[in-house]
Amino acid sequence: METGAQRKNTRAILPSCVRFSNGNLLKVSIGIPAYNEEGSIGVLLNELLTQLDSNIVEIVVSDDGSTDRTCAEVLRVASEIKNPQGVIRLIKGKQRCGKAAAINRILKVAQGDVVVLMDADTKLSKNCVSRLVDPFSHDKNIYVVSGNVLPLNSSRESKFLSFASSFQRELNDLLSQGLIDKNQAPKVNGAFFAFRKQIVDHIPQMVVSDDEYVSWCAQAQGHKVTYVSDAKVYAKDPMNVRDYLAKRRRVLGGHFLIKNTSHYVVPTTRIDVLAPVFGKVAVKYWRKSFYLIALVFFESLCRLFAFSDAIQGKVSPRYRAESSKLLAKKL
Repeated sequence: METGAQRKNTRAILPSCVRFSNGNLLKVSIGIPAYNEEGSIGVLLNELLTQLDSNIVEIVVSDDGSTDRTCAEVLRVASEIKNPQGVIRLIKGKQRCGKAAAINRILKVAQGDVVVLMDADTKLSKNCVSRLVDPFSHDKNIYVVSGNVLPLNSSRESKFLSFASSFQRELNDLLSQGLIDKNQAPKVNGAFFAFRKQIVDHIPQMVVSDDEYVSWCAQAQGHKVTYVSDAKVYAKDPMNVRDYLAKRRRVLGGHFLIKNTSHYVVPTTRIDVLAPVFGKVAVKYWRKSFYLIALVFFESLCRLFAFSDAIQGKVSPRYRAESSKLLAKKL
């Protein structure tokens, strides 16, 4: 078991970069947009500080006007690092403006060649950051890499919503792997992905799906987008129907909005691409046919409303589902 002294020494020797097999040096900035993440952000930062082989030059937390002790928690963790140059940087937003604004503040100060973006309440697997950024060192034309987001939900909360979470995460994983095998761009997971900094320096405020916007920017310039299934993080999905429907409606609305403005079709909105993979996963869960029928019904409903939202420009850049937070707060 690692002692307290060992943890302090670990924090003191974070490397500025790692030499990959081809001799290239690659510096990485990790960006974390955060809003009211007290109790979660500190855990994530401490997990990141143990991943020494991930060539992190900085961890930039962009606070989006939190009203709790998120900033205090970030500063507390930063004060414990025995590094005079400072690994953790905090940017305080004066008011809540949404994820795109928080990311733009990160892009403005990031010093790395590659920027890794992750949600503040994710749980990390071992070496997930190094696995995520490794493809950049092997192919100079790879500009975006998506990680694999797995569910943290418990059936004790809601059997159907836990099923829906696991089903959709598995669906996205198989879909992305299949698209990569066909040399096509995968679905990018916004909770954990990376990109070369020069591909985008600003995300328009109206953009809700920052992950797919960055993917579209890369593809439009002739660069590759890829997926690493072994670069795993864990996230909790909504555990009440209201939050579940609101999140799916917003996600799909963001995808339709990108289609309307840039003519890029996100893979998960393409029925011809999605249907065969959906069928493959559904066969695996054929004993839960009632859940499958309910899932299709809710997804169809959300797509209908999301399409309408996108046409009317009603997809809000600000969103939070309390039941999907690791430390869900009582409303």
